[in-house]
Amino acid sequence: MITTIILGCTIMVLVVLLWRLVWRTHSAVDPLKAWQIQGHRVNVDAFRLLVDRGEMIYLRNSVPQIEFRRLQRKRIALAIRSLRMIASDAGLLMRVATLARSTEDSETANAADRLFFLSFWVTIYARVSAAYLLLEWAFPGRIFRVRVPVDRYKRLLQSSDWILARRRQVAVRTRVAA
Repeated sequence: MITTIILGCTIMVLVVLLWRLVWRTHSAVDPLKAWQIQGHRVNVDAFRLLVDRGEMIYLRNSVPQIEFRRLQRKRIALAIRSLRMIASDAGLLMRVATLARSTEDSETANAADRLFFLSFWVTIYARVSAAYLLLEWAFPGRIFRVRVPVDRYKRLLQSSDWILARRRQVAVRTRVAA
């Protein structure tokens, strides 16, 4: 019975999240301009240091307990902020992928499908990771297994760069051909 309730709630949350993501993709603002203006490009190495267990253990052993809790909560708050920026970037790139799907170039359309899929999963992982980090913030010093979307986020940025470069190449070719 409890499993059914948890499973039902999880499915409902995923449906609401998917609806919000798809709803955002239909805004009137040009996604490419929005990405160039609002894209954050989170520093992945700095984010990894914020959530690194070894760094947390070193900090716990180096400073008094009260100071550790204060510093650990600051680190976690910065990591949560970074995850929100990662999720925001993924949402923007989902809109870019939707726009790129409408091209006649099959390579770009396939890359856009991959970008859309990656954006969706990065958003979900970022939200789940933020929930775990909130638990760590409430209980500093406890070690929770947090799956951070860092590698997928890197691939997401690489895919978006490829698509944007490809769109520029196609635009230049069509101008030269005309």
